[in-house]
Formats: sequence, C-alpha cells, structure tokens
Amino acid sequence: MPFHVGMIRHNIRLSSSQKVCGVYARRQVNTTTTTRSHGGGVVALTNQSSHTSQTSRCLERLPLSSIVRSLVLGAFFTSPSLSKLGLAALAKIAQSRSILLHPDKNPVIRAVIKPLIYDHFCAGVTKAEVRHRVARYQRIGYSGIVLCYGKEFDPAKKDEAAAAESNVADLELAHWKQGNLETLDMLRDGDILAMKYTGAGRSVVDALISGAEPPKAFAEALEEIVGLATAQNCRIFVDAEHDEFQKTIDRWTIDLMRRHNRDGKVVVYNTIQAYLKKSRENVEYHLGLAHAEGWTMAIKLVRGAYINHDPRHIIHDTKDQTDDCYNGIVHDLLTGNMCDISKNDFPNVELFLAGHNEESVARASSLVRELASKGMLRTMPRFGQLQGMSDPLGCRILEESEEMKATCSNRNFAPPKVYKVAPWGSVQDCMMYLVRRAVENRGATHRMKDGMAEMTKELRRRAFGKIMGR
Repeated sequence: MPFHVGMIRHNIRLSSSQKVCGVYARRQVNTTTTTRSHGGGVVALTNQSSHTSQTSRCLERLPLSSIVRSLVLGAFFTSPSLSKLGLAALAKIAQSRSILLHPDKNPVIRAVIKPLIYDHFCAGVTKAEVRHRVARYQRIGYSGIVLCYGKEFDPAKKDEAAAAESNVADLELAHWKQGNLETLDMLRDGDILAMKYTGAGRSVVDALISGAEPPKAFAEALEEIVGLATAQNCRIFVDAEHDEFQKTIDRWTIDLMRRHNRDGKVVVYNTIQAYLKKSRENVEYHLGLAHAEGWTMAIKLVRGAYINHDPRHIIHDTKDQTDDCYNGIVHDLLTGNMCDISKNDFPNVELFLAGHNEESVARASSLVRELASKGMLRTMPRFGQLQGMSDPLGCRILEESEEMKATCSNRNFAPPKVYKVAPWGSVQDCMMYLVRRAVENRGATHRMKDGMAEMTKELRRRAFGKIMGR
C-alpha cells in the first residue's frame, strides 16, 4: 500500500472506542480514493498517476546495490520453502558455539552472509564502513542515522546468564560499554544512539529478569554514555526487548528520562511496542509521570519485534487491533488528547515513529499537515525505517517532508526529520538481529512484493537509460 497521503488503495472505515484514563475517546477515519476525513478536516487525495510518478522520483535516490540486493532478498523471502530453509540456517549459525559456523571465522559462511544479508541490513563492521554508509544516507537526504551496537542477548542462553561468573560479567559489560562509546564516536550532531540493556551481559540480564535495581557498574557505565551523548547533542533510544525484561527496562529508562529530559533538553527515549495489549496503558503511565514530575516524555513507537518470543496472550489478537492501537496513540499524542490532561497543561512530548506500515505513515503525515496548518500540532514527530526494509517508503517520506517545507508559507517551519536505523558490529555480533529481520520479512511478503514491483520498475528504468545513453 503506497505511502503517499494522496493514495490509499482501498476504501477503509475504521472506528475504535477506547478508555483513555477514565475517559472514552472515539476516533473514526474514512478514506476513499478522492477525499479523506481525518481529525475533523478533509484532505484532497491525489490520483494513481501522481503517486506512480512520485515513487519513481523517490527510488532515483537509491544506489544500484541497494536495489539489486532488495530484489534478490525479496525473491528469497517471498518463497515459502527458501525462506523457511534460510531462516533455520541463520538461527543455527546465530546460536552455535562452533568455530565452523562462526561467520567471522569461517570464510565460506562469511562470503555468503556478509555481502548479501549483513550489508543489506547493517551499517558496517568497521568505523570506516559505517561512516561511508552514513555519508550515503546524508546524500540521499536523510536527516541522520539511528545507530546501534549490534550485540544483543540470545534467549536460548538464558540459563547461562544466571550462572555467570563475575569476571565474565565484567568483561561482557566492558565490551558493551566500549561498543556504545565507539558508536557515539561515529555519530554527528543530531544523530541517535540505540542501545539494548541485555547486550551488557549476564549480570544485567539477571537483574532485568528479577526486577532488581541496575548493577552498580552498569549504572555507572550508562551514566557515562548518557553524559557523552548529551555533550554531543545526540539522543539515546533504549530499545524494547523480550517481555520478561520489559517491565524492568521501563523502570530503569523512566528514571533516566526523569533525570535527563528536563529544562527543554531531551536525551533519552523509551520504546513502546504497539502490538502489546498494555501498550496504550504504558504510554499513559509514562505521560502521567512526566506531567506530574515536570520532565519530557520521549517515546519511540514501534509495532513490535518479538512476536516469536513474547507470550501470545499479551499480544493483540489481530493485526487490525495492533494497527488501531498504533494509529490511536499517534493521533492522541499529536493532538494532545490523552489522559484527560487539558491542552493548555499538556506536557512536552517527543515522538519517533518507527515502522514500515504505509497506511500508518500516511495517516501520521496527513495529520501533521492538518494540525500544523491550524497551529494545533503538539509535537513534530520524527520518522524512521530500518536499513534494508521499506526503502521505497523511506524515500517517499523524504519527498513528503521536502514538499511540506517547500509549500509552507512559514519560512521557520521545520518539517518532520527522517532517519535510517541500523546496527553495526561484527557479523557474529549482529546475527541475532539478522534472524529477527528475517522473521519480520518472512511475515510481510505482501509488503515485500509491492516493494519488489517498484524496485523492478526502477531497475528497468535505469537499464533503459543506460542503453539510451542517458
């Protein structure tokens, strides 16, 4: 489904009634191929030919290597037999302790995974590779990068965490700290560091599971990282993780926001997964604390990435429910309509919309336009997509943002910023991340087929231009 606010392929009518801090808020959205009612305003929609032209312009931004890899991996992930076999192989390599299956030590495995899979989804192994990738995104038009050190916790090794020896735990924490400090060293003013607490090792994993306070050495390392990010004018995203860790992650991260997101300065974001039934309640809890205590709530909103690990009963029963939850949270934060807080007293909020659902992005973009034109926008969201996923969507958001800037009469208007999100590190360190990307792509074959069709057209256009000498 195309991103552009002017094109929704199907007639859709969505309505929901949810209890918001004791008050029922009803939202109703109508979309058609000619007009769209949203938040009380009507936005004219463009036609299919306009969208097709825009898509073509967007994909001109992408390097040829990205288009070719997208087509190869798209063919792989949309084949049920190949994707099942490939996912099993990736998971086996990620979880193996054998040197024969180590992708950084086995040249045969590395020759397959590094250029085809790793390079598509990850920023690089070395600082030079990462900086080259960041420079490429800057040329395409992205505002910045969200960069994450790729090492993360393997749930299959949870039993080892509890039995960790202190010297091993110290080495793991030192490795995590150094990885995040090196990540910061590669970021520019305005870029974002994403981190996973579990990457700090077994002692931290044990504390997260038990609900304890952060280990002293970890807390000190975290403060050093946050302090350096503040000095560099960078933000920090604390990523969501498996549900067994999340309650403690939220508590630790709220404490960071409470201390560092004050006096107009925002450094730390927490991540909310909209596929969880408790996600709206969790946002409201964050917002209530921020309002009562005088700090800025900063949220990265995603749909969720751990559906194969989290208990099924805590996840929305249908995709439509997840979509309604995600879209509803976005609507209420952008309009300042949550927790029965008056608009004049609504606290400062920062919102990063991470996702690949084209309809949700279209809704958010349309709402931003409408509210900004009326002077009613509570916060200007940022947008971001993972490297290697939904590249056509990311490029269309860039076009939309540039169009907003060009058509706005207010010269001081700052349109939404758009980011690419990627991990970096050794191939082995990023293997668990690559497995999750494979699972996510396997479950989004319809979206991938649409993207492949657009990529194929762009490849043909370039080939024809080459033949014609253009």
